[in-house]
Amino acid sequence: MKRSLGAATLGWFVMAALVAGCAADTPAPVATAAPSPTQVAAPTPSPSPSVGSLTHVLSDASDGAIGITVTLPTSTWYGEPDAWAMEWGPGFGPPDGAGIIAFTVDEKFYVYGDPCNWRQTRPDVPATTVNELVAALANQASRNPSAPKEITVDGYSGKKITLHVPDDARFGDCDEGNFSTLGVAGEDPALYAQGPGEIDEIWVVDVDGRIALLEGGYYSDTPQHAVDELHAIVRSATFS
Repeated sequence: MKRSLGAATLGWFVMAALVAGCAADTPAPVATAAPSPTQVAAPTPSPSPSVGSLTHVLSDASDGAIGITVTLPTSTWYGEPDAWAMEWGPGFGPPDGAGIIAFTVDEKFYVYGDPCNWRQTRPDVPATTVNELVAALANQASRNPSAPKEITVDGYSGKKITLHVPDDARFGDCDEGNFSTLGVAGEDPALYAQGPGEIDEIWVVDVDGRIALLEGGYYSDTPQHAVDELHAIVRSATFS
């Protein structure tokens, strides 16, 4: 779920270098008489982006999925459009990262009985409703689940549950080195933890009979403002 900003950052450095080079090669301007006051146009102030004015497409409905658009409270959240995932600041990994990932296509969800021994505990029967999915998550081994809560997102009802990755989880002892929550048709695992101690808030919403799953992950050392922003982003989701 990690995204690289290397290319974008390089682009900014190249642009800065070009501008600096042009400035260095430009001859000094010749002094001229100052225009009269009537010739000077009043500057138009540039609008400053306001908090909560940035939108981001997590999922594009044109590819058959449920479309999801969210509002970003700050520009410190980033991700490629229609890439199903985004991160905050330092990334999704421990010890203080945060991120969001979405699943919204018509998929069946296979919640593993054991997130470490997930290959042999993949159920034969998938969860296909909000209640089935949340019940399976609540019964997953070693996750110390919260009690499910009723939620509403964009007018659609659903449930939210919080799961935990043990602080002493040994990912190297797990199947393929992944501590995994669930798989979907044709993809195992599809949702897995980034590190020990990860806290996973999973929001499951029924959108006209289809499931939209939004997972927000963070850690005990993640700044509270980043966790608050994560909550605001998920609550801002609109479906299409």
